[in-house]
Parts: sequence; structure tokens; C-alpha cells
Amino acid sequence: MLTPGTTSWSDTALVFLVAAALVFLPGLAGGLLLRLRPLAALAVAPLLSTSCLSVSTVVASALGLRWGVLPLVVGSLVTAAVAALLGAIAPRVSASLAARRPGPSRWLERPVGPRFDAVWWTTVASALVVLLLVLVTVRTELRTPEALPQGPDTIFHVAAPQWGLESGTLSSFEIGRFNFPTWSGFYPAAFYAFTGTIALITGASVVVSTSVFVLVLVGLVWPLGCIVLALTLLGRRVVVVLSAAFLSVAFTTYPYMLMGFGVLWPNLLGQAILPAALAALVGVFRALGRPPYAVADRLRSGLVLVAGLPGVVMAHPNALVSLCVFGGLLVLGRVLGFMTRQPTWPRRLAVLGAIVLTLGAGAMATVVLRPASMLGTGAAGPERPTDLAWLDLLTFAPRLTRPLPLLAAVVGLGVVALLVRHRGARWVVPALIAMLSLYWFNIAVDTDVTRWFTWPWYNNAVRLHSVAILPAVVAATAGLLALVDLVARLASRRWSPTVATTVAAVVVLGAMSLDVGAQLDAHRHILHRYFHPKPPDSWVSGPELLALRQLSTHLPEDAVVAANPWNGATYLYVVSGRHLLVPTEKTNTPGDRRLLAASLDRVGTDPKVCAAASRQGVTHAITGGQPFSWAGSRVEEYSGIDGVGSSPAWRRVATSAPFTLYERVGCAAGS
Repeated sequence: MLTPGTTSWSDTALVFLVAAALVFLPGLAGGLLLRLRPLAALAVAPLLSTSCLSVSTVVASALGLRWGVLPLVVGSLVTAAVAALLGAIAPRVSASLAARRPGPSRWLERPVGPRFDAVWWTTVASALVVLLLVLVTVRTELRTPEALPQGPDTIFHVAAPQWGLESGTLSSFEIGRFNFPTWSGFYPAAFYAFTGTIALITGASVVVSTSVFVLVLVGLVWPLGCIVLALTLLGRRVVVVLSAAFLSVAFTTYPYMLMGFGVLWPNLLGQAILPAALAALVGVFRALGRPPYAVADRLRSGLVLVAGLPGVVMAHPNALVSLCVFGGLLVLGRVLGFMTRQPTWPRRLAVLGAIVLTLGAGAMATVVLRPASMLGTGAAGPERPTDLAWLDLLTFAPRLTRPLPLLAAVVGLGVVALLVRHRGARWVVPALIAMLSLYWFNIAVDTDVTRWFTWPWYNNAVRLHSVAILPAVVAATAGLLALVDLVARLASRRWSPTVATTVAAVVVLGAMSLDVGAQLDAHRHILHRYFHPKPPDSWVSGPELLALRQLSTHLPEDAVVAANPWNGATYLYVVSGRHLLVPTEKTNTPGDRRLLAASLDRVGTDPKVCAAASRQGVTHAITGGQPFSWAGSRVEEYSGIDGVGSSPAWRRVATSAPFTLYERVGCAAGS
């Protein structure tokens, strides 16, 4: 658990190494045993590791095993064994499929040069430079690894894995019991599987483990995924690596806004592994020889995709939906190409009819299958005037973030380049347009009709815009590549092609680097909003965490504490492990919890309240603190807890500003 004020960034080297090892090693071993080339294996490793870890937690829980190092090792070894078996079989199957018809085959991997060539070393170096850039960006706003984004969901995301370690399970089918002891169902818990396991191995708090894990996702996993996807779509060139690496962390919405907004950490994980999953999908459906590079041959690309799907699902459903949307557009492009190759118009019309029916069925499914809870998520109605909504869209600046006009211009150039120069990647253009269109309709219109299509992303502008960043990165990479090739063509009149390309890359990327200052300013601006808000927009501050920690020394280990979650006192669990009657502001459910929240101050006079307190084991209460800004009338739901200080059934134990701890000393007669 967290001991506030005891950990600095310089203390997290071991935590970082363990986090990186957990993210990369299981998947890297699996990828290499599947006989992927080293670069591909490195890029898809986090995707495969996410599946390995999340599935292992589910299996361990189903077998009644307490989660720990042993189930982790066994799960990793099983993953490696399966990968080795498939790695031995897959080449033979691919060769057999290729032998069915003469000539080049889509089933065979095309040679792309040495395994450790300039592209490999550039990728490794670029990943390290990008990681350093992320650290420089983040370090100024997250001044310690104990820093918490001040959002309503933060308490669950740091408390749930702590509860999981205490309970011995980090399974997606068990983690929801933190909120409700009798809960059953599914909740994507891959993020907690990572943060909880990192804390288990290193002894660091879940809060510190989470901060470090987020840096690994943002600084390593996401850039490597973007690099391999760009190589797959645009060709295996050093300039593609450099451009994709730089652009992967150039936008604000993803990854930086998702580091604080919500906070949507599970969504951050899902988006980080999405490029690798999409690269594998491209490998399955790529046209012959286009693009010239892929994760592997068609069969092994498919195996990577199938192996990675559990990780995508248990990372976040939005990642799966986004993969389906982008993958659907990719497949649609291939089918349209197949249609144009048909020798007769009747055949072309038949294929076109099948396309129309499929698209119609998909659109109908979004309407018929929409869950009412997701359809109604978020306040209805536009949040921005139409003209400002267009400005936000065109400058990649949602929710009052700083505009990025130069990046937007490069993306626009890239859209043209994709359509003209990269036939196999044209689907990226409708992918970008689709997600930005959904974003625009969400912030400028947001009617019941538009929600038919935005509900998979909870009708949330930030979620929608974050998904658009991936095709934007690919498009911008294509734009920079086009500029480099143009400058190289001009420079080749004086120098050799190699020198001309080098000069062109230096000129173009050097010019783009002049915009780094504006980008850093935009990124730090959004991080500051969530990590250093004004007091009314803060859930719990550092001094308040220290106060809760101090009060916890007066509590027995088996205490159950009632507190108003809107005042931040529920972070008591994070700093002490003491259990709360109402763990988060979303868990004041009908029954004992709601009764006690409203009436706990009457425990000494109302037998029903006394009986409920006894059933729930409530022994203490905490009052004080400042309600979160948009709590509104919901604070009144906890008036019974806030009022215990006026009841003779409660004795004041200690005060540590702004909180006061009380102990229950009375209960109504006849209960």
C-alpha cells in the first residue's frame, strides 16, 4: 500500500525494469519461438504478454490458485511451449498452402534483408529516444511516482489491484468484487493484472507501480506498435521508423490526455497494444507483395492476431471495437479490390451487393444491439458550437487542449500521400475520417441518432478522438515520408541517392523538430490540468493522503470505515488497506449502503440503522474534506456519514486536517 511521501522517481529504477520485463519478456519469447523476425517479435511482444498475463490470472482464479509468481511463471512457460509448437508447424503448413499454385504466394514470408539491419537498430534507438522524451515531458508534471490524476475513476484503478493482491486474484471475472462482494460478471482487468503483479514482485505500492507501468506503455509499447504498423503499411525504411517514432508521441489526446482524463488507464493499455494487433491483421489480409513488409507470413500473422485477441478484450472493449472498425475498413478495401478484378459486370455487382448487405447488417447491429446503459452514458446535447467544433477537429485540440496546426497540416498531406502513393494503406484514410466524424458529431450534435454510432465509445469525445490518433500517426508518417522523398529527389541532382535521402531526412525531420516546443507545451498543459487542478477539482491531495495515513494508525486491521467518497476519504484504503463501507462514489447501492450513507448518524436511535451497521461491520467513520466540484446534490446522499460528529453514538478518535476519525460506541436498543 502507499506510504505518501516516501518514493521519488529516482527510487523506481527496479520497478521500471520489472515492469518492462513483464510487458515484453513473455510475449517476446513467444514471438521468437513462433519464429517471427526480431523486430516484429519485439513490437508484438506487449500484445502477446497482455494475453499471457490476463489469461493466466483467469485460469489461476478458476483453479482456485492464489495469484503470485508461480502462476505467472507457469503461464509464461505454457505460452512459450505453445508458441514453440506452432512455430515448428506453421512454416510447413504455409509451404504446403503455397505449393497449391505456382508462382509467388501470399502464404510465404518475403525476404526483407538481414534481421539486425539499419531498420532494427534505428527502431531500438528511436524507442529509447522517445522514452526519454516522454520522461522529460511527464517529469515536470508528475513530480513523484505517487502523483494521482484527479479524476473520479482513479480510486478504483488503484484500489482494485490492491484488493486483488489482498484477495489473491486479478482475474477479469473477480476484480469487480472490490466494489461489490457478491459481484459476478466480466470487467477488463488486464491493466490491474500488470500493476498488481509489478507491485507483487517489487514490493512497491500499486500507485507507484501504476505510474511506472503507464510510462512503459506511453514511452515504449505505443511507439513500437506505431513503428511496426507504419513499416507494415508504408515500407521497411529507416525514415519510416524515425517519422513514426516521433509522431507517436506528438499528439496530445493520446497518449497524454488519457494519462489523466477519467482516468482511462485501461483504455490507455488497450490503445497501446492496438497498433500491434492491427499490424498482425494487415499481415493476414495484405495483397501479394504489398506492402513489402509484414509481421510475418499470412498464417503466423493470423496466429499472432488470435493469440493477441484475449489481451485486447481484457485490456478494454474500446480497443476491440476499434480493431473491428479499422480491420473492417481494411477488409472492405481488399474486397473492393477483388470486385474491380472481376471479369464481368454481373460478378462485380454481386460482390458489390454483398458489400452493401454486410455494411447494412453492421449498421443495423449498432442500433439493435446497443446496451441502454452505454447509449445513455454522458450528458446529452452538443458540448461545443459548430465553428469551434470544426476548429478543434482540424487542429487536433479537443476539450480546450492546445492546437497543433503543423501536425494537422502534416496529417492532411499524409492523407493525400496515402491515396496517391500507398495503395495497400488507403483504408487508413476512411478510418481517420470515420473517427474524426464520430468525434465531431459527438461534440457538435450528439442526438439520439448520433448515439447509435458513438455508444461503443460511451458517447465520449476524448475516447473517440483518442482512437483517431492511430490513423493520424500513420497518415502523418506518410506525409513526412512524401516530403523526404520529394526533397531527396531534388537533392539527388547533386548527391548520390543514399546521401540525398539522408540529407532529406535530416532537413524534413529537423524542420518538424522545431515544433517540439509547442508540442511539449500542449502535452504539459493537459497533464497539469489533471494532476494539478484547482482545489475544487481535486479528489485528494498529497497532504490529505498523509492525513488519511495518519488516521489509519488509530484503526484496527479489521475496521470497516464509512466515509463520503466525494470528499476523497475513500483513499484511506489505498494508504492503509482498511476497508470502506462505500468504496467509490459509484457504489452507493440500494440496501444497507444507501441506508447507512443517509442515516448513519442515527445509529444510536434507529434500530434499522443499527442492524444495517452491524451487518456491514461498520466500526468507524471519517468526516471532513472538500467535495469534488461537480458532486452537486449527490453529497447529500452521505449526510448520515457527514453528521456522525453530532451523534452520541460516535466518539471522536483523532483529527488530521481536514479529516476527523470517529469510532462507533453505541447502537439503538432492540436491534
